[in-house]
Amino acid sequence: MSTEVVFGKIANKQRIVISGSEGTGLVSGIIRHVLSIYKRPFDYFENGNYEGQPGSPLAIIVAGEIVGKNNPIPDFRKFQHHIGVICNIHNTAGNGFSTEDEYIRQYDLFADSTPKGGILAYCEQDPIAAVLCNKERADVTYLPFKAHAHGSEGGKQFLMSSNKEKLPFNVTGNHNLQYVGGAKEVLKRIGISSDQFYHSIVSFPG
Repeated sequence: MSTEVVFGKIANKQRIVISGSEGTGLVSGIIRHVLSIYKRPFDYFENGNYEGQPGSPLAIIVAGEIVGKNNPIPDFRKFQHHIGVICNIHNTAGNGFSTEDEYIRQYDLFADSTPKGGILAYCEQDPIAAVLCNKERADVTYLPFKAHAHGSEGGKQFLMSSNKEKLPFNVTGNHNLQYVGGAKEVLKRIGISSDQFYHSIVSFPG
């Protein structure tokens, strides 16, 4: 399904657009898992596949960054986000950008398009995202995130909750734990408390 058709379906919903060269699927997966636990309806779009739920007020969009002759604007800029998420900014081969500067400029334009009253979540441990999101933008709330507190014991990974409780968790790696931190912060902004997050994250399949 095309981005234009999907936008028509979600134009009246709160839109969360998740961007970046990696980690977008994990951020989206955690958000969707937690919302599903609490029976919060949402629409979802990724890789041309759209799933809508009746009466949902929210749309979660994982939008790609590949450009080309027939697609000069990356998809993450096409959905007029209310909450924008930048997982990381890392130019990779095959995404169609002629220069590193042009690649980074697209993320700067994405950040600039955050509306007044909107939210821009970004990984503060990503050096480029941290610079782009240090720019003043009128009435935009910045939501920096970093790797969630974690540890290992007996060869098994755990998340450390805000109450210092050790929660079993299947996802490993510092970058992945950054995306866990990002998902938690976004969920907080759409009404999921820390307690609710920790209650549901232990069943995330990873």
